[in-house]
Amino acid sequence: MSTVIEEVEAFRQYVLEHSRTGSTDASLEDLFQRWYASRLSEAELEQSLQSLRRGLADADAGRLVDANVAIQETRARLLQKS
Repeated sequence: MSTVIEEVEAFRQYVLEHSRTGSTDASLEDLFQRWYASRLSEAELEQSLQSLRRGLADADAGRLVDANVAIQETRARLLQKS
């Protein structure tokens, strides 16, 4: 298991390598997302793709909930449990 310092160093190296390629249009957040994705296993990547496909299928089928409504409903449920 790697330590936080090792993870930070690995990310730093990724950023340095990326900056040497001449492509500087990516934000730090973009670079982090690319770095993180590059470290996922095939199984983790497949699981993420399946989740995305399910979400897109739900959207295509009209199974959407407005974010504000979802937040209000969640708050109401949490307050009932208190």
